[in-house]
Amino acid sequence: MDLEQVKTEWQQYNQKLELSQRLNEQLIMSILRERSRSRVSKIRRDNTLYMILMVLNLVLLSAIFAGNPFDFKYNIQYIPYGALAIGVILAIFSLIRSFKTFDVNLNNVSLDSFLKKTIYEYEKNKKMEKWFGILVFSAGVLTALSFLPNKLKSKELWPALGETVLTMGITIAVYFIAVKAGAFNDRKREGFENDLRELNELKAISSELRD
Repeated sequence: MDLEQVKTEWQQYNQKLELSQRLNEQLIMSILRERSRSRVSKIRRDNTLYMILMVLNLVLLSAIFAGNPFDFKYNIQYIPYGALAIGVILAIFSLIRSFKTFDVNLNNVSLDSFLKKTIYEYEKNKKMEKWFGILVFSAGVLTALSFLPNKLKSKELWPALGETVLTMGITIAVYFIAVKAGAFNDRKREGFENDLRELNELKAISSELRD
């Protein structure tokens, strides 16, 4: 085998290696894009369900303010429901922003840009989510207090207070257990962060192979 033949075969080998590398990159990119597309579809479905629930909650709260089904005598008794209404409105605004963020065709945009933008939007939304959590938690705890005046009509002070404190304690305990169990962890954001990390690793490996 002469030198020219060796060079020719080596060039053919390099071409096959480069082709194999490009095919592998395209396959991995396709997998990452499909994974993100599937995640976006699920988020859209979840957001639609959450929006329906939030609107129903807002209608229910409006009925409480308008109809006073619990026979409240003092305006202060409505404070927990007012806090909850504010939380629901914040959630609705957050969902509207989420609908806009995920109104995208992943076939027509750069996956890298989409992932970075999505993670950035989740970061921006953290403050609103924090306030939503505070308002909902506060409303849940204070709701028990809103019924105290009604209980005092039929019970002595200490039994009524004891029942109210017990209800508040149960609410706090349930919230604490939920936090410890990771119920409020942002798993959707973690999924997009994992996709971006894998994409960056793919780019780094591809760059090394080209060098």
